[in-house]
Amino acid sequence: MEYKTDILTGVRPTGGLTVANYLGAVNVVKNFQDKGRSTLLFAADLHALTDREPSQIKNNSIEVVADYLALGINPLKTKIFLQSAIMGETASLMALLARHTTVAELLRVPTLKEKLKNSANPENANALLLFYPVLMAADILLQKAKQVPVGEDQLVHLEVTRRLAEKFNKSYGEVFALPQPLKIKSLRILSLKGEGKMSKTNPNGAIFLTDSPKEIEKKIKAAETAFEGKMNEKLESHILIAKGLAGNKDEILEIDNIVKEHLSGKAVMGKFKQEMIKITQNFIAGFQEKRNKIFKDPDYINSVIEEGNKIAKTNAQETLDSAKKALGL
Repeated sequence: MEYKTDILTGVRPTGGLTVANYLGAVNVVKNFQDKGRSTLLFAADLHALTDREPSQIKNNSIEVVADYLALGINPLKTKIFLQSAIMGETASLMALLARHTTVAELLRVPTLKEKLKNSANPENANALLLFYPVLMAADILLQKAKQVPVGEDQLVHLEVTRRLAEKFNKSYGEVFALPQPLKIKSLRILSLKGEGKMSKTNPNGAIFLTDSPKEIEKKIKAAETAFEGKMNEKLESHILIAKGLAGNKDEILEIDNIVKEHLSGKAVMGKFKQEMIKITQNFIAGFQEKRNKIFKDPDYINSVIEEGNKIAKTNAQETLDSAKKALGL
């Protein structure tokens, strides 16, 4: 089965991006685009409708695209589109795929269970949230993506996608290319407070790309680490952040040296935090400078989106037409 793109990933435009979004999604695409692999990156504004109003999402979507560009995404190599630009195709395929799963199967998806914690019980949640895994499957299958960057918490979603594609193909013929997981360790970025993954919903434990130098310093100083001589998930996550945002090899070497001192039993976590603060502040200052320049040229942002939308639309229409033909519709 032919693939249309090597890599597909996206970010929900529900607020400012965090360093976890950069390390876990944007930087992954950046690395692969630089290796010459075809990549598609999208602002998942339809996914955001599960818990946001449309009026909140529009501006956020434009900001996310500007963020992508400021973070080094090259629109000549990576095409950026808005999920809502193919709303008709996405909703249609989601409906066709939904026939091949059950409510019970969807409720067993771990990430859906996590989202439902915000409601008293499943009966209080909107139906779109229930269909979140099917909507994600439609995103991936419409673009016939070969690989999808996933963390541990998203791997089940890709398994749902593959299962739906296999059921459809078995029943009606080979229509969908089966996507493969692209497991990236850096996706496991924890909250600075150590309470689950870094998330926009827990701002005190997240470093936003819009944070000021003082906010960055305050958050990192309050971050939980590890006792002398010990390593844990929290410290491992902080190391990933520091090394992932480092501007040169010397900074990475300095982090490695501090960690060695820590593991030998020395009390150097204060030193580690100072280095992490400096690295993070420098990275975000550079990002914010680039972002401000991009925002001064809205025509450029719109042209990038329009080009990406055209490619995504063509892929989606071709895939949906094939599915409808297989069904005799």
